[in-house]
Amino acid sequence: GIVEKGMVFNSLGTSGVVFAYSDTPAMDPKLRVHTFCHAVPGKWHVMGVMLSAGGSLRWFRDTFCGGEKAAADFEGEDAYNLISRAASTVPIGSEGLFFLPYLSGERCPWPDPDARGAFIGATLSHTRRHFARSVFEGIAFGLNDSFEILKEMNVPIETVIATGGGAKSGFFRSVLADVTGFDHCALVNDEGPGYGAAILAGTAAGIYGDVCEASKANAVIKERTKVCEENRKLYAPFVGEYKTLYPALKNTFQSIGRL
Repeated sequence: GIVEKGMVFNSLGTSGVVFAYSDTPAMDPKLRVHTFCHAVPGKWHVMGVMLSAGGSLRWFRDTFCGGEKAAADFEGEDAYNLISRAASTVPIGSEGLFFLPYLSGERCPWPDPDARGAFIGATLSHTRRHFARSVFEGIAFGLNDSFEILKEMNVPIETVIATGGGAKSGFFRSVLADVTGFDHCALVNDEGPGYGAAILAGTAAGIYGDVCEASKANAVIKERTKVCEENRKLYAPFVGEYKTLYPALKNTFQSIGRL
């Protein structure tokens, strides 16, 4: 549905993608995000990609949350819902515990195959609930890098659509909204790439007049998760601290890679 000025999506699949529409070929001189032709003729899109967004959550669930998975199976519940509920009981900022979501290296804004995931700031007071929240927050902090680059490039951001599996979580959408400063809207259909491919196929088959018509007919907003300004202010110092971590650890990551 990202087919007109001001539209952006935040895709929360295995990878995370911040995808913005642009009337003109806006370029980042530092090459931190990518600019491509759009499916809309004569238009462009700017895209930032995190390699392990939902992939980080899946790794955390599979590695550390056997109890939640067993409980979810017994209760007919989704384990991610149990993890989200536990994480929501922890204060904003996870009481100083940070997660770097570079489990597969990273692409934007750090194109670095040697980047590694890390928990930083752990103390005896931190519990598994803190680690869970720090994963949600680390993903949000990383995706926020792409939003900030788009703002630097003067790419307009008016409506943000959350898609993919992670978009099903109201808690995750609220963290993303409060960190980025943009409301996150969920669609009636939260499937991303496959659904978009079907829309394009429908356009090519003549079911719709053009991509814009097809998108507006199918990308229907279901609910809007609004920014809580108080939470945004609380997040600000943690976002600032997060930005210092990769530069501080870059050389260490390279050394680990050589090992």
